[in-house]
Amino acid sequence: MPHLPSKTMINSQLTRVVIGALALHTSLISAQPSTVDLTGLSLEELMNIDVVSVSKQREPLQQSAAAVFVLDGETIRRSGITSIPEALRLVPGVQVARIDSHTWAITARGFNSTVGDKLEVLMDGRSLYTPFFSGVFWDAQDTLLEDIDRIEVIRGPGAALWGANAVNGVVNIVTKSAAESQGGFQQLGVGESERYAAWRYGGNLGNAGHYRAYAKTNHHDAEERRGSADADDKRKHEQAGFRMDFQLPDNDRLTVQGDIYQGQVNNATNNELEETEGHNVIARWSRQHGQHSATEVQFYFDKTFRTNAETYSEDRKSFDLELEHRFLFLDQHEIIIGGGYYVTRDDVRGINPVILRFTPARRTDETWNLFIQDQIDLMSDQLRLTFGVKYENNDYTGDEVQPSMRFSYTIDDRNTVWGAVSRAVRIPNRLDHNLVVFNGVLIGDSAFESEEVLAYELGYRSIVSSTFSLDVAIFYNEYDKLRGFTDDFLSPSTLPPYKVSNEGEGVSQGGELVLRWQPSENLNLLVSQSYVDLDVERYTGSNDVNIRDNDENDPTSQTSVMIGWDINKQWSSQLNARYVGALDDQKVDAYTAVDLSLLWRITKDLELGLIGKNLFDPQHAEFGGGNEIQRTVNAQVTWRF
Repeated sequence: MPHLPSKTMINSQLTRVVIGALALHTSLISAQPSTVDLTGLSLEELMNIDVVSVSKQREPLQQSAAAVFVLDGETIRRSGITSIPEALRLVPGVQVARIDSHTWAITARGFNSTVGDKLEVLMDGRSLYTPFFSGVFWDAQDTLLEDIDRIEVIRGPGAALWGANAVNGVVNIVTKSAAESQGGFQQLGVGESERYAAWRYGGNLGNAGHYRAYAKTNHHDAEERRGSADADDKRKHEQAGFRMDFQLPDNDRLTVQGDIYQGQVNNATNNELEETEGHNVIARWSRQHGQHSATEVQFYFDKTFRTNAETYSEDRKSFDLELEHRFLFLDQHEIIIGGGYYVTRDDVRGINPVILRFTPARRTDETWNLFIQDQIDLMSDQLRLTFGVKYENNDYTGDEVQPSMRFSYTIDDRNTVWGAVSRAVRIPNRLDHNLVVFNGVLIGDSAFESEEVLAYELGYRSIVSSTFSLDVAIFYNEYDKLRGFTDDFLSPSTLPPYKVSNEGEGVSQGGELVLRWQPSENLNLLVSQSYVDLDVERYTGSNDVNIRDNDENDPTSQTSVMIGWDINKQWSSQLNARYVGALDDQKVDAYTAVDLSLLWRITKDLELGLIGKNLFDPQHAEFGGGNEIQRTVNAQVTWRF
């Protein structure tokens, strides 16, 4: 019989060793806004760009009833970043922490973790969420950053439209259409710890439409441990993909796109390679029936495989079918109705079944959903009310209903007040129901129920002048049925085993402030400040050993500054600075980081770049685990033809 760890060891290390180790390795309607270089817009034009993530239909950002921020592709390109998680660092109010060369902890409004499970992430209509732990494997999420049109981020629940797990926010990554990415693109970059290359070419399909294809590779050297020891976590990732957009008769449109990827990471513990690979394909058909009516059908297939040399391997296939129809009723009601079917099949195996296994190892789960939203324009469109609800039936908890009510009041063309009340759930996953660790020291439980949040939000946007604007949002969230580990289900003994169960509740409150200043056409300044106060407690009488340590994994305060400067027609620069408060439970100190990019356009097609990250600090920790993120400088050359 294997030796079991003591209760003290479990209490201090169980979450980090088991759940953290597993983490080593989330639909837009067809009316996507056209590609626009937001850096070239005036402040008033910028505040009135169309967004679609809040209500699944176009509406001006200034009038949207949510805390939404749009990160445009041009800002991403100018920053010189090389990954989607780095792009999310540029979004106010999003908590992004890098753990090592390939692992990230990302959330909004609290509950950050390497297995963060309260943020819905989508890319071109495909959910990047995994039923394995209800979150995102960030190391596998990639695309050609040159082809990203925009990233829309909603801070706060979006479950009434986007479904379960859109608890604290929604990230919507939208790439350009094939018609907007024509011609050739090549990029090479080299730095102290990173080397990367990318290629893309787009052309037309006669009168039928357009296409593009891309390929990219990224090699990242090992980070460092505290004390300058090598972390032995070097990584490489290779990916290719395509997109075709067809204009069909009768105002029909068809988009077909897909990706294939593979990656390898060195495991620092046993010096073996951990592998991930996958492919996906999306087909989306839409028809515009008139100015206020449209129908869309979307299907996607996603296959992933990953193996963690220490703990587990996962082989998963997922299928999703969604149908939406929107129309105008009685000239005031913009209604969207829809439904969908999602099925996922997996085979999850423990590398050493004594240490970790899943019971059963193979599982198939289905989810059905129906939703309806009614957006009502009142007072000559000055007041807009939005009522929505999504019903889902899943194989873990059965029926789930997630409603929301929102309002947007346009005081005048420069000032808007908005508010919302929403309910969202985080449904259980494979870890919650089927995990068995150390032959039963920790086990999942099929009685585990969905975590719940009831969220209250209020916001105000103002275009104060032609050069200055502000956007402020405050929130108060009440959480219930939070996941914990308890040892009171088999015996009154103080020894394990532990069971996953709903053991606690909590409250988070805070706000975000975003200020924009545009003193001239070639200079932009964005300053943001976010504050989150999260307090979670186990239920009275609970023997939970986990929840009480989960409310200080997030910085209470974050401040960011972004300065974009077009020096002249040939030279431009972007500075991104951030202050991130301490993570007490992770024993991580507060830090300040400054990134700076400088681009030189030698010709309209050829560009050289110099990108420095973490310039004023040789290295610092961003999350627990002992790894530290280093200062790096990259040089890159970009050729468009």
